[in-house]
Amino acid sequence: MDKGLFNALKKVYAKKVYRKDEHGYQQRIDNGDVFDVDTGTYFYSYQGLSAAEIALIEQSGYPVNDRVNLSHDDVVLGYKAILKQPNLSLENLLAAYLCGFSSFPRGRQPILSYLFAKALPEHSMATDSDICPVCSIKRVNWIEQGQEIFSCYTGSVWNERWAHNLIELQEFCTLSPCKPSAEDVVIFSALIEAIRQAPLDETPGKLEQRVKKAKIIPKFNKYSFRGQLMVLAELGIMPNSYVAPLYEAFTPFEAICNIKYPGSIRSDIILPLAGWCGENPIDEQRLKQLFGVLRISDHPQFRGLSIE
Repeated sequence: MDKGLFNALKKVYAKKVYRKDEHGYQQRIDNGDVFDVDTGTYFYSYQGLSAAEIALIEQSGYPVNDRVNLSHDDVVLGYKAILKQPNLSLENLLAAYLCGFSSFPRGRQPILSYLFAKALPEHSMATDSDICPVCSIKRVNWIEQGQEIFSCYTGSVWNERWAHNLIELQEFCTLSPCKPSAEDVVIFSALIEAIRQAPLDETPGKLEQRVKKAKIIPKFNKYSFRGQLMVLAELGIMPNSYVAPLYEAFTPFEAICNIKYPGSIRSDIILPLAGWCGENPIDEQRLKQLFGVLRISDHPQFRGLSIE
């Protein structure tokens, strides 16, 4: 995405919502955005943007305030159909994930969305509930496409909100393949080594704290980093003994909800990452199988780095 467009969109989607008053209480700011109760989406204003920034957004064709309504079955069929797209090769997706460590934050999410698309069984909404017990996708999904796509460009990544992730995967299919930079590979290799050195009793939360303290990840953001770890968990590189990663199999949402695993019930770290521990830090064979095909250790500037 063009830097000027990104900065203009940041003013649209990352406006301040609250401010502290003289008593220290948070007060909502009228920033022009309007919440639509019927769809659960916002209509985003251009308040605070210059005429040139508004023109840039409009000329780009970026889908600001472009809301789509997708049924559960629309999403399932959309995921199965998109697997035919040539950009969605595993090698391209893994390369994009590596780029997500520094050069291209947008690259973080697509591998997760792809793994879900591939593992998801074809099915229809068979109950009267609002959420499908098979895949957790809602019966009716309203999505503001621009906000969903922009969040991925800022580095957002997670293994939930699957209806929204179909939108990002469709946008990713329009992008040219990216090649990891030397810095991307250095950071990834350092992270893998840090995970290898995990104490036996280390939890995902403690791993986050240790990696942050070691300053391995530039511009560390807890939730973005947690999503990057979630990728490794869903690939089976950070193994767990509670649920199969998406790379291996699909586990129905209802079944996942009934799995008891270590950790506080108030924790927002979920399976499969929540089931990882330092006693079994890395599946070395899976790591080599997946990232070895990228041959990231072959380039002279990567000498001394290894995923093996």
